[in-house]
Amino acid sequence: MSRFKVWAFVSCFCLLLVLARPASSQTGTVEGTLADPSGAMVTGAAVKLANVNTSATLDTVTSNSGLFRFPVVPVGTYDLTAEHTGFAKLTARGIVVTVGATLNLPLTLAVAAQQATVQVTEEVPIVETTRSSVAATVNANAVANLPVNGRNFMDFVQLTPGVTRDVRTGDISFAGQRGTLNSLQIDGSDNNNTFFGQTTGRTGSGRAPYQFSEDAVQEFQVNSNSYSAEYGRAGGAVVNVVT
Repeated sequence: MSRFKVWAFVSCFCLLLVLARPASSQTGTVEGTLADPSGAMVTGAAVKLANVNTSATLDTVTSNSGLFRFPVVPVGTYDLTAEHTGFAKLTARGIVVTVGATLNLPLTLAVAAQQATVQVTEEVPIVETTRSSVAATVNANAVANLPVNGRNFMDFVQLTPGVTRDVRTGDISFAGQRGTLNSLQIDGSDNNNTFFGQTTGRTGSGRAPYQFSEDAVQEFQVNSNSYSAEYGRAGGAVVNVVT
């Protein structure tokens, strides 16, 4: 193999490493604590998260501080179960994980009386107390039922506060900023036109936009301020789409 071929191979490999992005941006996080009726943390409890639609499961155990965490959870609806010797089995149903969300669930295990199971049906907390980012989620119900002229899913971004169409370039403007400062992520991958410095699929430029049908979009998150560094490369907002 010539030196040129070796150099070309190494260069391409390094480029792939640079362009690779974490898959966690297209998922959510479920975390929380397990305590007994007195408030003491329960360590070593088995915690399972099961997807209602696919039956896929994630397993973990609580730490010495009674903490459990599922850092990478695909978007969907889940049932959570927790078990430990001497306690009744706990089941929390209908936990909805949206893209980019972090759900914190403080749970309490009841002392077992023979054979007992405790089911939790209360709503998942709406406010994420573990993060300070400003974000909104456009869910599958909105994408499937709200009318959009042109069937461009990016138009749904205007449902979030402080967002308008940038009349100067045809992009989406957040808080009056130029649309060229935004970033579009599709299933965790960069979907920006790096030559023009704009998101792919924009309108109003005269250039043929590349976009897929809104029917292919499950939901997406609009991060407008103080978002995580994992998204990066944006001075404006980051639109994080799950197909």
